[in-house]
Amino acid sequence: MFFLRRFAVASGVVGAGWVYDHFTDERVTRNLRSIVCAAQTLIDYKFFYDPEKLDEQHLRVAKRILNVCLQNDGLYIKFGQGIAAMNHVLPPQWNRTFAVLQDGAPSVPFEEVERIVRDDFGVPLPQLFAEFDRQPVASASIAQVHKARLHDGTTVAVKVQKPAIRKQLDADLFVYRALVYLHEKAFNLPFYWTVDYIEENLRKEVDFENEARNSERAAAAFSGDAGVHVPRVHWPLTSKRVMTAEWIDGVKFNDHDGIRRLGLSVPSVVGSMVQLFAKQIFVAGFVHCDPHPGNMMVRRQPNGQHQIVLLDHGLYIQESETFRQQYCELWKAMVLTDVPRLQAICRAWGIKDPTTFASMQLMKPYTPSRAVHIETTTKQDIARMQAEAKEKVRTLLEDSSLIPRELIFVGRNMNLVRANNKEAGSPVNRVNIMCRWAARGLALGREDQQRKMGILRQLQVNFDGLSFRTRLFAISMFYYATQWWRAVNGWFGRRVGGFEETLEKGMSRSIEEQYGFRLEVDQQMVSN
Repeated sequence: MFFLRRFAVASGVVGAGWVYDHFTDERVTRNLRSIVCAAQTLIDYKFFYDPEKLDEQHLRVAKRILNVCLQNDGLYIKFGQGIAAMNHVLPPQWNRTFAVLQDGAPSVPFEEVERIVRDDFGVPLPQLFAEFDRQPVASASIAQVHKARLHDGTTVAVKVQKPAIRKQLDADLFVYRALVYLHEKAFNLPFYWTVDYIEENLRKEVDFENEARNSERAAAAFSGDAGVHVPRVHWPLTSKRVMTAEWIDGVKFNDHDGIRRLGLSVPSVVGSMVQLFAKQIFVAGFVHCDPHPGNMMVRRQPNGQHQIVLLDHGLYIQESETFRQQYCELWKAMVLTDVPRLQAICRAWGIKDPTTFASMQLMKPYTPSRAVHIETTTKQDIARMQAEAKEKVRTLLEDSSLIPRELIFVGRNMNLVRANNKEAGSPVNRVNIMCRWAARGLALGREDQQRKMGILRQLQVNFDGLSFRTRLFAISMFYYATQWWRAVNGWFGRRVGGFEETLEKGMSRSIEEQYGFRLEVDQQMVSN
């Protein structure tokens, strides 16, 4: 009888837990799934690390995490897409595994869409829209988009938040905090300092009224640029969970064949993309932090020129003016190899290793002197040097309380811009464009100061400008040489990496030199 009573109590607890989990959109199941996956990953890499079986280990862990992302959906899809964009630093096994998430995310039934619209506006969907496509034209991590027509005949895009997102948000972010904290303690590496800033901006992203305001600010910043368009918001049909905006016909940014069918130049489109985000980072200070190909469309204007349509304005950051100026100075110092200035900025940001940090910003190897060639490293060498690597990584950030939080999402933007250029075959010199915009951003508001300078100071400024342009010319020559070599090899049927791949390969050697492990960014490119 005693055992029956205990069995009944246990069954009741399990049943109550199942009911709670079912009616709270699987909060418990999702969190347990994430915690188990994180624990398995930690054990894999910390206790069962084997250099001889590293490829198998990478593939096993990547598949495990991908499975959790697909099962949990929501913010986990966004997390997985972020992993997919890190193809310049993650092992090829991870890159290939997470590539499937770039195609979109599962959608929710139309009945859920109708319910959200009715709850947010107090009337049935047909009273607001004359037509509303039941099938979404796109589905992302937190929302899906439907094509619709208003009663006045205007065609619009309606972005509807997935119903479980807000219910799951607090629990998902709590687990995220816990996992980052545990991994920081387990590996003794500085991770947790990023959590508050990331959580703050993710919470803003699920507020579609905030996204609508962001889109209007972005539109104002590009009001004089005919090459960029931000869809107009329909405020009467916009709420916290529903955003209605102008419908745009065009092709996806990474549909290179579609861009050519429009009679447009892929290199010109990619160049405009880099210019667009460089302007945001170095001049405007209001930065779109999710510029993956699904958030950009391309269309042909009546004058025959291309236009980039910028979508999804949920994740933005506002740089402080101090950070914007310092970041411009950082890029200028990197180009001029102004080591004292580079070190001064890094000290102010609590960064102990300026050379590695500069490489991370350029996404190419950076050293004031000529780079040293690194011979191929064996798996035994990797194992021997791994112990030294962790200490070097840990000391990169001397004081994480000083580092500007803007770097987290500015880095995300730059990585996605790099990935977009690489996917198109590296048709533009991304580094050169970024450097020129940094110089332009640095000049903002300094015209009066320059007019008041003495003759010697003006001569020094002019000399610095000449030196800066000379360095950019050298970067351009390297870029064109890389593209020429790629074309020559293409004539003979050999594949050679483009500009971005060449930089990544050099970055891999640079990291191997400093930290003792090699990052193979593209197995086929490396073997060729």
